[in-house]
Amino acid sequence: MTAASHLRRKYFMKFSNKTIDFLKKAGRQKKETWLEKNREEYEQVLLAPMQHLAATLKKELSPIAQDYNFPQKGISRMKRSAMSVAERGGGIFKNWVNYSASRPRTSLFEHNPNIFFLINSEDEKDPILLAGGLYMPSSRQMRALREVISIDASAFERLFATKEFKASFPDGFSDERKSTRVPRGYDANHPKIEWIKLQGFFVWKPYSRREFGSADFAKRVATDARQILRLNKIMEQVLSGRTITEKKEAIAERLEKIEKTSATLHTFDF
Repeated sequence: MTAASHLRRKYFMKFSNKTIDFLKKAGRQKKETWLEKNREEYEQVLLAPMQHLAATLKKELSPIAQDYNFPQKGISRMKRSAMSVAERGGGIFKNWVNYSASRPRTSLFEHNPNIFFLINSEDEKDPILLAGGLYMPSSRQMRALREVISIDASAFERLFATKEFKASFPDGFSDERKSTRVPRGYDANHPKIEWIKLQGFFVWKPYSRREFGSADFAKRVATDARQILRLNKIMEQVLSGRTITEKKEAIAERLEKIEKTSATLHTFDF
């Protein structure tokens, strides 16, 4: 590889405002030939930097998350499904792109805690973000997490208090998805009632356009994603029934009681 080609390759590993502009243009297109006609720009401003990000996350995180799948292919696929276009209208290409890494699913009805990166050209305020945890837990997952939090939330509290985690996610759990009412079976005066009311257990962080276009952006995302892995590990322990607290028996008893109540009322504890 020549010095010039090495510099070109290094340059195209970076995101920029051109990435977001390209996605905006893509979302307006109605002809399938558009992407092929603009393939060089696509590869330079979107595909190459996404591939670099994916490779960096795999290199940095797979040694500490060996059971995670860090996808390297299909991460910048642009075309929308025919069903999506028919149902929602709009162009035939996406105006956003995302990347997700997690342990392989073992259930058709439940997702595992994940690492989620998104570039959304429609979001003028926060077009670039990293998130992790469970955005839409199943009813079973929600009950398990609420029970641990109601009885002993110390594992989450200790994590959120660490210097490294606070540097990446100072606000802890997001309250974006939250019930307006106290879930059935819980005390409205519980010290952790705001966490118990959550309908999604995740953290997220926006990046500035300056950070997005920096040469070390992929490494920065990997650093923040390491903290997500710490959160996901706690959640995976809870969801698998492994102990993270001395009050495991109390949690099991509460879950069994709620399961019986739900079965009787044919309703979920949202």
